[in-house]
Amino acid sequence: MTAALLSIEEQIAAMRTNWPQFAARQIDRRAQSARWVGPVKPQYSSYTVEIRYQLGAFPEVRVISPALIRLPGNSEGQLPHVYPPAEDPTLCLFDPREDEWTPAMTIATTTVPWALDWLACYELWLMTGRWTGGGRHAEPRNAGTGETMR
Repeated sequence: MTAALLSIEEQIAAMRTNWPQFAARQIDRRAQSARWVGPVKPQYSSYTVEIRYQLGAFPEVRVISPALIRLPGNSEGQLPHVYPPAEDPTLCLFDPREDEWTPAMTIATTTVPWALDWLACYELWLMTGRWTGGGRHAEPRNAGTGETMR
Protein backbone atom coordinates (compact mmCIF):
# COMPACT_ATOMS: atom_id res chain seq x y z
CA MET A 1 0.00 0.00 0.00
CA THR A 2 1.43 3.37 -0.98
CA ALA A 3 1.11 6.47 1.15
CA ALA A 4 -1.14 9.32 0.09
CA LEU A 5 0.21 11.95 -2.24
CA LEU A 6 0.82 15.24 -0.41
CA SER A 7 -1.01 18.19 -1.94
CA ILE A 8 0.87 21.19 -3.27
CA GLU A 9 -0.61 23.18 -0.35
CA GLU A 10 0.87 20.67 2.12
CA GLN A 11 4.28 20.93 0.43
CA ILE A 12 4.11 24.74 0.54
CA ALA A 13 3.10 24.72 4.22
CA ALA A 14 5.93 22.32 5.14
CA MET A 15 8.47 24.50 3.32
CA ARG A 16 7.14 27.63 5.04
CA THR A 17 7.42 25.94 8.45
CA ASN A 18 10.82 24.25 8.02
CA TRP A 19 12.60 26.64 5.64
CA PRO A 20 11.08 30.13 6.03
CA GLN A 21 14.05 31.64 4.17
CA PHE A 22 12.79 29.93 0.98
CA ALA A 23 10.38 32.21 -0.84
CA ALA A 24 7.56 30.42 -2.67
CA ARG A 25 7.37 31.77 -6.19
CA GLN A 26 5.30 30.87 -9.21
CA ILE A 27 2.73 28.87 -7.31
CA ASP A 28 0.26 27.46 -9.81
CA ARG A 29 -2.54 25.69 -7.98
CA ARG A 30 -4.22 24.68 -11.24
CA ALA A 31 -1.05 22.98 -12.50
CA GLN A 32 -0.27 21.84 -8.94
CA SER A 33 3.27 23.22 -9.04
CA ALA A 34 5.50 25.51 -7.04
CA ARG A 35 8.97 27.00 -7.19
CA TRP A 36 11.01 28.01 -4.15
CA VAL A 37 14.20 30.07 -4.06
CA GLY A 38 16.30 30.49 -0.96
CA PRO A 39 19.75 30.80 0.59
CA VAL A 40 21.63 27.91 2.22
CA LYS A 41 25.08 27.52 3.71
CA PRO A 42 26.09 23.85 4.06
CA GLN A 43 29.68 24.40 5.25
CA TYR A 44 31.95 27.03 3.75
CA SER A 45 30.05 28.88 1.05
CA SER A 46 26.57 30.34 0.74
CA TYR A 47 24.38 29.35 -2.18
CA THR A 48 21.05 30.38 -3.62
CA VAL A 49 19.07 27.28 -4.49
CA GLU A 50 15.94 26.84 -6.59
CA ILE A 51 13.52 23.95 -6.09
CA ARG A 52 10.84 23.24 -8.68
CA TYR A 53 8.07 20.78 -8.02
CA GLN A 54 5.00 19.62 -9.88
CA LEU A 55 2.66 17.34 -7.96
CA GLY A 56 3.56 13.70 -8.52
CA ALA A 57 6.90 14.41 -10.22
CA PHE A 58 10.39 14.40 -8.75
CA PRO A 59 11.53 17.71 -7.25
CA GLU A 60 14.25 19.44 -9.28
CA VAL A 61 17.01 21.36 -7.50
CA ARG A 62 19.39 23.82 -9.11
CA VAL A 63 22.08 26.06 -7.71
CA ILE A 64 21.30 29.58 -8.93
CA SER A 65 24.40 31.23 -7.48
CA PRO A 66 27.28 31.12 -7.33
CA ALA A 67 27.83 29.16 -10.53
CA LEU A 68 28.98 25.62 -9.83
CA ILE A 69 32.66 25.13 -10.61
CA ARG A 70 33.69 22.39 -13.00
CA LEU A 71 36.95 20.46 -12.80
CA PRO A 72 37.81 19.49 -16.39
CA GLY A 73 39.69 16.22 -16.56
CA ASN A 74 38.46 15.03 -13.16
CA SER A 75 38.07 11.24 -13.06
CA GLU A 76 34.55 11.58 -11.60
CA GLY A 77 33.48 14.03 -14.28
CA GLN A 78 33.86 17.75 -14.47
CA LEU A 79 30.74 18.12 -12.26
CA PRO A 80 29.60 14.80 -10.75
CA HIS A 81 26.13 13.76 -9.63
CA VAL A 82 24.09 16.16 -11.73
CA TYR A 83 21.60 15.68 -14.53
CA PRO A 84 22.16 17.47 -17.83
CA PRO A 85 22.08 19.86 -19.53
CA ALA A 86 25.59 20.93 -18.55
CA GLU A 87 24.74 24.65 -18.71
CA ASP A 88 21.76 24.19 -16.33
CA PRO A 89 22.42 21.08 -14.24
CA THR A 90 19.91 19.60 -11.81
CA LEU A 91 21.37 18.05 -8.66
CA CYS A 92 21.22 14.26 -8.36
CA LEU A 93 19.95 13.89 -4.79
CA PHE A 94 18.46 10.39 -4.75
CA ASP A 95 18.09 7.28 -6.89
CA PRO A 96 14.65 7.29 -8.54
CA ARG A 97 14.85 3.54 -9.20
CA GLU A 98 15.22 2.82 -5.48
CA ASP A 99 12.10 4.78 -4.44
CA GLU A 100 14.21 6.96 -2.15
CA TRP A 101 11.73 9.79 -2.70
CA THR A 102 7.98 9.61 -3.26
CA PRO A 103 5.28 12.30 -3.55
CA ALA A 104 4.08 11.24 -0.09
CA MET A 105 7.25 12.78 1.41
CA THR A 106 7.73 16.46 2.14
CA ILE A 107 10.29 18.35 0.11
CA ALA A 108 11.13 20.27 3.30
CA THR A 109 12.30 17.18 5.20
CA THR A 110 13.94 15.30 2.32
CA THR A 111 14.94 17.39 -0.67
CA VAL A 112 16.28 20.45 1.13
CA PRO A 113 18.47 18.44 3.56
CA TRP A 114 19.66 16.27 0.67
CA ALA A 115 20.58 19.40 -1.29
CA LEU A 116 22.58 20.65 1.70
CA ASP A 117 24.35 17.29 1.85
CA TRP A 118 25.04 17.42 -1.90
CA LEU A 119 26.54 20.91 -1.54
CA ALA A 120 28.74 19.80 1.38
CA CYS A 121 30.01 16.89 -0.75
CA TYR A 122 30.52 19.29 -3.66
CA GLU A 123 32.65 21.60 -1.50
CA LEU A 124 34.79 18.64 -0.41
CA TRP A 125 35.01 17.44 -4.03
CA LEU A 126 36.34 20.87 -5.04
CA MET A 127 39.11 20.51 -2.43
CA THR A 128 40.01 16.86 -3.00
CA GLY A 129 38.78 15.92 -6.48
CA ARG A 130 36.90 12.93 -4.96
CA TRP A 131 33.13 12.62 -4.62
CA THR A 132 32.34 11.30 -1.14
CA GLY A 133 28.55 11.51 -1.36
CA GLY A 134 28.04 7.94 -2.48
CA GLY A 135 25.38 6.92 -4.94
CA ARG A 136 25.63 6.14 -8.60
CA HIS A 137 26.84 8.68 -11.09
CA ALA A 138 23.85 10.10 -12.90
CA GLU A 139 23.36 9.27 -16.53
CA PRO A 140 20.96 10.90 -18.99
CA ARG A 141 17.32 10.64 -17.97
CA ASN A 142 15.00 8.46 -19.94
CA ALA A 143 12.62 10.93 -21.52
CA GLY A 144 9.67 8.56 -21.10
CA THR A 145 10.06 7.84 -17.39
CA GLY A 146 12.33 10.54 -15.98
CA GLU A 147 14.56 7.81 -14.55
CA THR A 148 18.26 7.54 -15.06
CA MET A 149 19.27 4.99 -17.64
CA ARG A 150 21.71 2.48 -16.23
